[in-house]
Amino acid sequence: MFTRQTKILVLVMAAFICSGAAYADDVLEAIQEATEAYNEKAYTEAVESLEYAKQLIQQMTSEGLKNFLPKPLEGWKAKEAKSQNMGMMGGSAGVEQEYWKASSGSSVTMTIMGESPMFQGMMGMFNPAIAGSSGGKLQKIKRNKAIVNYSADNRDGEIMINVDKKYLVIVKGSNVDENELRNYASAVDYNGFKCFYCLIETLTSRVCL
Repeated sequence: MFTRQTKILVLVMAAFICSGAAYADDVLEAIQEATEAYNEKAYTEAVESLEYAKQLIQQMTSEGLKNFLPKPLEGWKAKEAKSQNMGMMGGSAGVEQEYWKASSGSSVTMTIMGESPMFQGMMGMFNPAIAGSSGGKLQKIKRNKAIVNYSADNRDGEIMINVDKKYLVIVKGSNVDENELRNYASAVDYNGFKCFYCLIETLTSRVCL
């Protein structure tokens, strides 16, 4: 019998196969154009072609990340997941999904961001002293470091989860109980991220050869 993690990874690989078929030719073509432009000393064109290839690879990554977004909890509904290009995060690929509970007016937004050059600078946020200075509490969510900020008076908060220093999961809630926020944070398949990262590295290296 397949485990939930295995099923998710199968879906992720299927997404990459499908999206890869759509993107790979364009990626290889862009890299080839960059090579030709470089040989012709058309450096601006070469950079533009490489940037385009990078964007396509980020789109492939975002499609895979969508499979790690949890289903709505009981009594909740979800909007369609959206791919995000995190320009402020050094061009990191990411996805975002909104959840809401009509009976209570509660809402939760979950964002998953892939590795980016800015991640190393953000890792300092998970230092207990730094987290505490901003009112957050350093805790563990499924064995991953997390910063929990929650206001019982306002019934809103945010949980940031550092997944193996390669992914960042952010769960923001409005008009929610802390347990609801934690339940969404815990619903992500964090173990699958490690295999997912290896898959991305393998596919990226093949595309870039």
